[in-house]
Parts: sequence; C-alpha cells; structure tokens
Amino acid sequence: MHPNVLSVALRADQAFDEKDIHSLETIVGECLEFIDSSDYNDLERAIFAYHGATSQGNRNGLLYSGQLEHSDENNNEENFELSLYLYRKSLEYFSKYKSEPVQRASATREDEAYYTGYLLRSTTNYANELQSIGRLTRSINQLKHGVNEEFPMALGSMGLKLIDYARIDYDEGHSQVLLNEGSRLLKQALTSPDVDEYARIVFNAEVERVKDYVNENIFDEFSLGSSEKEKDYRSWCLHNSLFLNTLNDYFNVSMVACDVLHLPDIVTDIRIGPKYHGLFNQLKQEYVSARFVIYDGINNNTPHFSDKEVFMYNTLDYPIYGIGIEKIKFGFRSLYSIFDRIAYFLNEYFDLGIKEQDVSYKSIWHNKKYGKNGYDYKLDLKKHITDNETYNHPGVGLYWLCKDIAKKQIKHKYLDPSIEALSDLRNALEHRYLKIHDSLLHQNENSMDTLAHSVDLINFQSATLELMRYSREAIVLLSLLVNVEERQRLVVRRESSTVQVTMDEYKDEWKTF
Repeated sequence: MHPNVLSVALRADQAFDEKDIHSLETIVGECLEFIDSSDYNDLERAIFAYHGATSQGNRNGLLYSGQLEHSDENNNEENFELSLYLYRKSLEYFSKYKSEPVQRASATREDEAYYTGYLLRSTTNYANELQSIGRLTRSINQLKHGVNEEFPMALGSMGLKLIDYARIDYDEGHSQVLLNEGSRLLKQALTSPDVDEYARIVFNAEVERVKDYVNENIFDEFSLGSSEKEKDYRSWCLHNSLFLNTLNDYFNVSMVACDVLHLPDIVTDIRIGPKYHGLFNQLKQEYVSARFVIYDGINNNTPHFSDKEVFMYNTLDYPIYGIGIEKIKFGFRSLYSIFDRIAYFLNEYFDLGIKEQDVSYKSIWHNKKYGKNGYDYKLDLKKHITDNETYNHPGVGLYWLCKDIAKKQIKHKYLDPSIEALSDLRNALEHRYLKIHDSLLHQNENSMDTLAHSVDLINFQSATLELMRYSREAIVLLSLLVNVEERQRLVVRRESSTVQVTMDEYKDEWKTF
C-alpha cells in the first residue's frame, strides 16, 4: 500500500477529531487529485476516494450539522454533491479492482484486508448519504453487501432505513413487514461489540420506540408461474429487485414477485375522476413491458424468422444484429421516456402551471421557464417539497434523482460517473447510430466505424439494467411522494367533507385487444 494512502487516513482522522475544517478541505482536494493520478492502483484510488468522501461528509457535519439546505438563500447542495461523487468514485474503483485479474493476482493479504474493510465502510456510509437525500430505495440496495457480510453498522443502518420505509409506505401490510425486519436487524446489530457508543444509543432507542408494534415475519411460498419460461423471468426480476413492489427492495422471497405498487387514495374534486391512477397505470405498463422486452432480448438470442433473408455486409468488427438486440434497444428508449411521464404527472398533481410543451423531468424543478418567452410557474415544486411545513422526503429523492438523470456536473465530472455511459447510449440511439459488438470477439475498442457509437454487448446489457433500476426507483418514489403529500393535505382538509369512491381492479384477462 502506497505511503500516501496511510498518511491521508491518519490525517483525515486527526482533522475530524480536532474539528479542523481547513484540513478536511485540504484532504478532500488532495484525494480528488490522487484518484485521477496514474501513480496509484485502483484499490489505492478507491481508498483515497473513500477518505475524501468521509472528510467532505465530516466537513458538512461540522459546518451544517449534516443538514441539507435547499433554499436559494442558504443553499449547500454542492457540498453534499461532492461527498456523493467521491463515494461513487470509491465504489467504482473497488469494482475495477475486483474485476481486474492482474491486480487481484498480485494482491497481498494486507491488500485484501484493506479491500474488504474499506468496501464495507464505503457502501454503508454511501447508503447513509443516499438516505439523507431521499434516495431510500437505492440506499437499501447499497446496504445489501454489508448485511450479507453481517457488518454490524450495515445491519443497524438497514434496520433504520426499513423502519423509515415503513413510515412512508401506503400499504399497511408492507409497512408491517418492513417494520418487523427493521427491528430484527437492529437487534442483530446490537449483539456486536463493534457498534460504537453513539450508534448503539440510536439503535436501542429505535428498537424501544417500535417494540409494541413488531411481529414476526412469516412468508408463504407462492408460485412464480405456470411455465418454466415465466418462472425464469419472474426469478430474474425478483433477484435483480425489479418488481414494482416496495418489499422487493429488500426481500427476494416468492411472495413479493408481483407488481402491486400503485398510488394511495387521492382526494380530488369529484369532476376530476381517477386521472392520476390512470396515468400511473400507464407508467407501470410501460415499465413492466420494457422490463420483459429487455429480459427477452438478453435471454432469447437464437435466430428469428423475421431476420431471415435480410441481406447485410460483414463489416469485420463482430457486430450483433437481430431482433434480440433490437428488443433491448427498444426497452432502453422506453425506460428513458418514463422520467418525462413522471414530470407530466407532477405538473398536473401539484398544478405547477408549466405549459405542456415545456414539461420535462428537468424543467419541473425550476420556478420559471427561462428564455425569450419565459413565464413564472404557479408553484415552486422544489421549494414546496423542501420547506419545513410541506417537507416531502421521497420528493427530495426525486429531485436528487433528477441530478443524476439530467447529468448534473461537479468538478467538471458527472455527479454519478455511470450516467455518462447511459447518456452516450441514449444520444446514439436517438441521434446517431449504436453498434453493439460481440464481447468475446471484438477486442478493439477503437472501431473503424466512425459513424457509430460502439459498445460491447456485456457493457450495453449492464447499462440497460442500470437504467431500469433508475426508472423503477423513480416510479416507487412517485408513489411514496403522493402518499406523504396526501397525508399532509389531509390535515388541511379535516374541516371539509369528502366522499370515498372505490375503483375495481383491472383484470388480467382484460389485457388484450
């Protein structure tokens, strides 16, 4: 391990102990330089990024008590963005180190110990940062590694997050399951002597607070389908946490292998009707259809009769053609459209006053339309969801998710390093042309085809799954946002009378034409 790694670790701990904000800032700057330097290997870069992230987080704690401020007057978002970026770079380099045979082959026992310990801390701390910005579902996903390794702080953090999830889930049955598991994980974490004193106090307090509401989770076994193809598909969705079901964020049991997520009850004028539930129906249908088309494209790659007698030249760079790869492309395009559809929903639901042609996932977070014919919106959505009286944690999550999807930059880099690949793929699909190459046969990254944006099959499939997780997260957050907002509106409506109108389920057998 390079001496600079050890030096930064010691200095970072000392700066925090001494509450030395200037030294913390210096360490963050150094770490940003080190991770871009070829003087260090991927493991060392990952550790530098981790110490940069924790130092920035400690700085945020000293300056702002760890509290985000979204207002125009006292905005500190960029300080939290930098911490997020460094955690993401840390995990990116950990992944590169793990997947690089040469580095792993030459690793010492000390290197492997550093890898194991720092990866657990990095994923756990990153998950806590995600929770602070409302990205709850992604936070839970990040903690799974530590929970599987029975890392005490990951167990406790997961327990707290599942209980938070239970608070904002409109489904009472799901809330109970999440609460039960959250309490169990907290108790498991508390059996470890490695939990620090402050965390132990927090964990114990939460266990005590919910103790009268906790039961034991018992899961019944459910069928995954009537055919092997259906079972394989549902198993794939289940283990990749792709069902629109809040329980599938954590649980992989057959009982949660269904897309039951919807909107909570919404109080509207009787003349409006169930338009929001109708739009949410469409969002779900587009997502689940894209999900299956992508799965089918990945797994059914045998020649199809529709591709027979379609003459093409061999361009000698091992391209992949056929309906299978086009299905994945179709699904990729469809997933991106979900974000603007959510923006359309929010514009109507909050009556933001954005003209239909101006609505986008990016535009809803401004308070006016910019340009020659700019106009003020009726409601500042960002201000509404971040004000103390109307604070909406899932709404904050949607706002920060937009920073990723809309390619927010920090220090001249994308806030989420993985979003660059997604953005390039989308641009090629929509405006240029995308060429997929055989991952095993195509070794030359610099394709002779200068018109194409080239990517190998494995990377394209990986990027598509990442986009699917983004779109699923957005749909889940939308449901949670509406639930929190409706609870707040209920307080205002208590003086007025309402009449409940029930809606029947749309039967599976009707889904044909």
